Amino acid sequence: MAAALVFDGISKHFGAAHALRGVSFAIEPGEILGMVGPNGAGKTTAMQIAAWFLVASAGTGSLIGRPFSSAAARRQLGYVPDAPVFFAGTAIDAVRFAAQLSDVPASRDAIETVLRRVGLIEWKRDVRRFSRGMQQRLALAQALIHAPRVLILDEPASALDPEGVVDVRRLLESLRSDGASILLSSHQLNEVALVSDRIAFLHQGRLLRYGKLEDLLGPADQVEVVLRHLRPDADFIQDWGPAGEDGRWHIPANKTRPLLEAAWSCGAELLSVTPLRADLTELFLRWTRDAETSEGNPPA
Repeated sequence: MAAALVFDGISKHFGAAHALRGVSFAIEPGEILGMVGPNGAGKTTAMQIAAWFLVASAGTGSLIGRPFSSAAARRQLGYVPDAPVFFAGTAIDAVRFAAQLSDVPASRDAIETVLRRVGLIEWKRDVRRFSRGMQQRLALAQALIHAPRVLILDEPASALDPEGVVDVRRLLESLRSDGASILLSSHQLNEVALVSDRIAFLHQGRLLRYGKLEDLLGPADQVEVVLRHLRPDADFIQDWGPAGEDGRWHIPANKTRPLLEAAWSCGAELLSVTPLRADLTELFLRWTRDAETSEGNPPA
């Protein structure tokens, strides 16, 4: 089965400004790729190239095994921009219009079903008066009305409240279960980490990190040890310090066995040993700092 979306050495420049520089990645069927990076990294440019709103300056790409220029392939694509704009009318009108653009029939029941799926129940008001969060939900409904195989979502939950963010997460997980492939860009990094199968980190148009999050995190160099019934003696306190909250110690991973031996000699019961890794937010900051340092631009 062909990859859902492929970038092969794609570059894009606007005059002397280079928005993308030789970017390559692929999204498999039923996979979510989280694209992250600082403002100006090239994320939106990459998405617009995949949707054929922009033409690459160099490199090739494919959508469901066909060139980005293929109208047949783009009929299988759903796209949500970072700032959706709507004509006058109701939510029903907006979704029906999107269905017409995709050349698919859409009954009133089908439109109502997709609006409910994205959590939008206000159907009568002029959509131009919707809140920013409601407009994002409506844009998702427009992208889903023709049941696309590939979705490109640029900041789909940036204006949503916490409940709305969770709703979008569950929606993405449901779409993936249905077999959809999703390219997701968001500054809500913890949400990206929760739903993404792989991560692509862009910086100044270059793809600097790409892979599964657990692989990018690397081995943990710290662990959290939780004990109970510990009767520490002076030597234990001197070597390991007093217990943290609820009998927790954070120690270097290579010191785990010595701590446990000392704890057991003090009558302790081991409850858990948990590797401590950086989260995606920490990685994002580290990658950005490293990239700026390697390019000779000291971080602010």
